[in-house]
Amino acid sequence: MVQRTKIRSVIPVIFFGLIPLLVAACGSSVAVQSERDKTAQQAGDVTTLIGAQKLPTPPPAAPPAPPAQKLTTPASYYEPVGPFFFYVETLTANTNPPNKYGFAPTVACVQSGVFKRGMKIVVRFEVLDTKTGKRVTDKDGANIKMILPHGEEVIARWTIRGSVNALPDSAWMWDTSWDIPPDYPVGSLDYRIVVTTKDGRTGTFTPPIQKTATADTRVRIIE
Repeated sequence: MVQRTKIRSVIPVIFFGLIPLLVAACGSSVAVQSERDKTAQQAGDVTTLIGAQKLPTPPPAAPPAPPAQKLTTPASYYEPVGPFFFYVETLTANTNPPNKYGFAPTVACVQSGVFKRGMKIVVRFEVLDTKTGKRVTDKDGANIKMILPHGEEVIARWTIRGSVNALPDSAWMWDTSWDIPPDYPVGSLDYRIVVTTKDGRTGTFTPPIQKTATADTRVRIIE
């Protein structure tokens, strides 16, 4: 009976003696993980394309100044849109495989207007013929290409949205892509999409621009 009492008194001592060791081990693991994260950030081999950060609360804004002049809609906005109507979107590429420069986006296949040098930019679009009311497809024999600011031309291809991983009911669209050189100038990318049909009609899409003192909606290339 005495022997059992001794054993019971020793068990709590052992149990509570292990608690500091477990806490120390957990703290050590967290410290190692934190150090790994810090090292990865310092390495500079990963860039977060999309993220969020909490900013301090801004001071109350001053009353807006009256506009210097009243803006009026340009007359071209009231004219016919021409032989073709375009719907265009720019996206990040898939992460696998990497592009020819060895880069892959941190977030794949999402709409974006900002791209880091070295990334692949995907331009996906539809073209509607306002004369026939139909989509321009691969059966129309049209010549469709994207023209970049430095003069390079990229021929568009008619493909299912999502490529090899697409489901049968995915949309079909025109598609172009371009690997941004790692030393390409940063700033706005003023590309154009040009359509030329078999009967000689042509149409050009230029991305609409919204400019303010602090913003520009054109596709941008960053460091």
